[in-house]
Amino acid sequence: MVYRSIVSGDIALAFLGDNIPAIGPRFKSREEAVKVARHYLEGINKLSCDTRETPVQIALNRQDDGRYSLVVEGSRQIVGKLANLDELFMKRFCRGLKKQLFILTCFVEEVDGLECLVLTEGLGAVFYAPDSMRKWRPRI
Repeated sequence: MVYRSIVSGDIALAFLGDNIPAIGPRFKSREEAVKVARHYLEGINKLSCDTRETPVQIALNRQDDGRYSLVVEGSRQIVGKLANLDELFMKRFCRGLKKQLFILTCFVEEVDGLECLVLTEGLGAVFYAPDSMRKWRPRI
């Protein structure tokens, strides 16, 4: 499947279907990527207690070095954290949030591009984040 993808360090961003952003770490090893994706899903399942109604907070934080981190956390634990995102990467991600949805997943480096595990393995979580982008403002 062809989709446009952007890479920043160890993090990848792809726009799937109707331009819904899928974001997550990228790996050289498929086994490691599947393991991390399953870890994300287990953390989300524990957090929601199988009801899917537990609020999850999405925070975009500025790091000391000027880059950003995206943190997905519940009331007591961090589900996932993507660090060292540059400003251009964040702008592209935020521009893709028109539907206020994004997918947290993992990517595997393949010979012919990036494999998105939400497409090939069904490993990913969809988040509705209507207020997250209001809190994030890029440097001018």
